Amino acid sequence: MKGKTLLIVESPAKSNTISKYLGPDYIVASSMGHIRDLSPNILSIDVKNNFKPYYEVLKDKTHIIKELKKLSKKCENIMLAPDPDREGEAIAFHLNELLKTKNHQVYRILFNEITKKSIEEAVKNPMDINLDKFNSQQMRRILDRLAGYKISPVLRKKIGGPLSAGRVQSVALKLIVEREKEIQIFVPEEYWSIKAELEGSAKPSFVAKLEKHKTKKVKIDNQEQADAIANELKGHDYLLQTIKKKLKSRSPSAPFITSSLQQEAFRKYKFSVKRTMKLAQELYEGIPIHGGEPTGLITYMRTDSFRIAKEAQDMARDYIVKTFGAEYYPEKPNFFGTKKKIQDAHEAIRPTLPFHEPKELRGMLSDPQYKLYQLIWNRFFGSQMSEATVEETTFEINNGDYIFMIKGEIMKFDGFSRVVKLESTLDRLPDLNEGELLKELKLSPEQHFTKPPPRYTEASLVRVLEEKGIGRPSTYAKIIDTLGKRDYITREDRKFVPTILGIRVVEYLEDNFQDLMNYNFTADLEKQLDQVSEGKLDWTTGIKEYYEKLEADLVKVQETDKVDLLIGKKCPECNNELIKKYSHRTYGWFIGCSNYPECKYTEKVTGGEEQKKDEILDKECPKCGLQLIKRYSPKTRQYFIGCSGYPNCKHIEMEQADLGECPECGKPLTKRFSRKTRRFFVGCSGFPECTFIEGKSKK
Repeated sequence: MKGKTLLIVESPAKSNTISKYLGPDYIVASSMGHIRDLSPNILSIDVKNNFKPYYEVLKDKTHIIKELKKLSKKCENIMLAPDPDREGEAIAFHLNELLKTKNHQVYRILFNEITKKSIEEAVKNPMDINLDKFNSQQMRRILDRLAGYKISPVLRKKIGGPLSAGRVQSVALKLIVEREKEIQIFVPEEYWSIKAELEGSAKPSFVAKLEKHKTKKVKIDNQEQADAIANELKGHDYLLQTIKKKLKSRSPSAPFITSSLQQEAFRKYKFSVKRTMKLAQELYEGIPIHGGEPTGLITYMRTDSFRIAKEAQDMARDYIVKTFGAEYYPEKPNFFGTKKKIQDAHEAIRPTLPFHEPKELRGMLSDPQYKLYQLIWNRFFGSQMSEATVEETTFEINNGDYIFMIKGEIMKFDGFSRVVKLESTLDRLPDLNEGELLKELKLSPEQHFTKPPPRYTEASLVRVLEEKGIGRPSTYAKIIDTLGKRDYITREDRKFVPTILGIRVVEYLEDNFQDLMNYNFTADLEKQLDQVSEGKLDWTTGIKEYYEKLEADLVKVQETDKVDLLIGKKCPECNNELIKKYSHRTYGWFIGCSNYPECKYTEKVTGGEEQKKDEILDKECPKCGLQLIKRYSPKTRQYFIGCSGYPNCKHIEMEQADLGECPECGKPLTKRFSRKTRRFFVGCSGFPECTFIEGKSKK
């Protein structure tokens, strides 16, 4: 066995794919993600010794480390191949710490796509672990630990319940709460518009909007003004005074990066951020195609870079010219500037080489996988194609001193819109001549009211977090998940609504940890993380600044009063305020009187914002084909997924947290209840074929 190389990746799915590409001289194994971390029970950071962290092997990974050490003894070399980002670098660092011996050569290898060519090139070009990138991850981990372990206990003491705070999590919640307060104080204002449906010498008819009176923009505040203008218009003809035509170019969008993929998948298919990342991970790690070996179909999906490899550009050019014609490829390849240097060693998200057309893979992918792959494919090839050209036409129509306008457009050259639909709100206009008198078919004064800013969806929250430089797109799914689990937010029509608890938590943190809740301060820390990864800043610098502010706030907060979660209702027995409280006996929230213990009135948390709303999922019932719905059971205090056809169809699935993969067979782990022990346990979903149970030692 001497001379062999142990190659360690993060997941079994990836190891299965890679093992097919390498010969018998390689043993491919999986670390199942992180293998060491700070202890979950204590701070694990020596704040007086330059923030020295104390790591320990994760309890559920001891058997994995044991197996990896056993395999390493059979090999001469070790290659560490976790994902090519900061988290992956941290996994490689900790694996190296646990596995390195004087008998081994340990290398780090990087690849951006899981294809035979990419893997073979990576093993030919091993490198050292990037300590700057690891220190950036270590800095982030320590910052998050300090925020969580120092601020969360304050929330539990001052507000009550199993509350948590986070460096990015709390700032994201602040955005949602601030938007809700904007909506609450918003006062709608009335305004009117006037539209005229007109017809000229050629069809179709069209609807023009009143824009100006002489040279001033028209502003109509009420019906009285609208009626007066409508009466004036009746006394004059509609004259097509001016036709303006202008050629305009429409440039293609950049290929996807993590955040733009999350936003577009939500916009087009209503995929949650979490689901998008899960599907992208599956496409990246490999899908068996054409009955053969698993093949990675997209490049690495956690990236902030728009860069495209020269080889990919060349192949895209050949495909575009062959499929659509030479005019569909620009004279010079399109270039999309990267706003930041973050992870610029990566490429944008694109199909791997050689490219597999979506229609080839239709029967080999699940419907959600296919939709996401097609989205990535179309966006990549569209980004490499020529601009589209449209002729924008504007009609200016005079009626006395009033001017109506309408814009329309005609496609002159479709360019990249051959693969990415060119979305436009402009109308198709008839072929008319200047000086024509137009016939009025209908005049429509319409009442409107200004609208408050919309609540955040997953897509719009991701967009604003990215714009403000807060957090990383790869962490957004976990942040959104945590906000829901803490009962800080609910959802209405896929939009985030903060609960009373969420609002009070933000208000408390704003009052007592003002610096740490500041958007710019949080964004500056992200910039420092980038500087550390580039070797331009010592990793302890940002931690010191953060910790000094945190310690000062923690001293002040000891003197603050406990926060009552007022629900805006009076006690029916004593007329004092009712408040929301947390019971450590039942591990749940309830409504009680603020005059306790003199008044012991209580009631269950039901109705209003506390009523968990059903969420229609983009999944079909496996029994009857109707849509599945996510519901909350007050009896079990858990979410479950049921058929919308209930009671005719009684299909039920329990809502499962992402518990990772089985270390023995790679299938998802699942949480189940044991009638024998009367306890929940985590085991393999492949039971009875696989009998793995977490925490159960093997004899």
